[in-house]
Amino acid sequence: MANCFVRGNKLWVDYYVEGRRIRKATGLDDTKPNRSFVNKTIIPKLSSMIVTGEIHQKKPKTFEHYFKVFLTLKDSNRSYFVKKPIWDKVNARFKDLEIDKITRLDVKSYINSLPIKSVSKGAYKTVLQEVFELAIDDGVLSTNPAVNIKLRNDEQKKIDYFSKEEVNLILSKAEGIMKPYLMLAFHTGMRPEEILGLQEKDISDGWIDIKRVRTRGRIDVPKTRNSIRKIPCPSFVLNELKQINNEHDFLFGDIDDSTKFKHRWPALLKKCELPRRKLYSARHTFATLMLQNGIVSINELAGLLGHSSPKITLAYYASVIDARKIDLGRDFNLFG
Repeated sequence: MANCFVRGNKLWVDYYVEGRRIRKATGLDDTKPNRSFVNKTIIPKLSSMIVTGEIHQKKPKTFEHYFKVFLTLKDSNRSYFVKKPIWDKVNARFKDLEIDKITRLDVKSYINSLPIKSVSKGAYKTVLQEVFELAIDDGVLSTNPAVNIKLRNDEQKKIDYFSKEEVNLILSKAEGIMKPYLMLAFHTGMRPEEILGLQEKDISDGWIDIKRVRTRGRIDVPKTRNSIRKIPCPSFVLNELKQINNEHDFLFGDIDDSTKFKHRWPALLKKCELPRRKLYSARHTFATLMLQNGIVSINELAGLLGHSSPKITLAYYASVIDARKIDLGRDFNLFG
């Protein structure tokens, strides 16, 4: 029940919503006509709004409103500038819609329409989930329309790697800064951005301390906790690194992104008369040959590659493990 009262020669209304007492100023002076107006017009309307729930329901806001809140919470995220283009694409699709009008079907249709692999769609689904979660926190939504949307499994792509003979040929013909880069890539399995982020102080006693990445001109920490790691490096590779002559803070100088090899790498493959492959194939080659030769287990390889889980390593490289090379003996009996 709402009531009228006087405070400082002004009329106020006193009412309860869900057990919470609220007092609001009307802005009207305490006069007989104004009292009549408050009691006959404002209070009846206020009571009606309390009964219908309209008075305490939050007005739905657009998707973009909560997206902007999402960005403020992410501005210190170490992968902010890498993921921002994806986030902006999601916002461009839904920004003008009231967030409570976006249905689960809208979300599924959008995700399915993306012309990319399912593994890449996960980043789009994640930002949708987090933005809708903010609307739930704000009391506008009761359920999240982006949760429990299953993505179709991608067809497993064949791992593209080089043979031992091809690696030796490539390294024999590599020149300039390509030589130490490829020596590192083929013999350690480091990611391109990890190699380009190396400084001289990161290398000591036959070990490489990976604690930063350099890509698109930006210096950052590795994307996951497992990516920050220490890996062994052969002495002949370290000797090659010592031949690099520059006064830059980073071993590879001004080469701050792997795209700066886009002319040298294809030219090197052409010189070797090898089919065109991505520079990232050097990492795949390291992982594949380590497994095929039984040098490490999946768990050990996951640690060397900086994967967050051996499951990820197995998902990538299960197809290159030759079961015929696993010798269990002629009389192997698991339950004997």
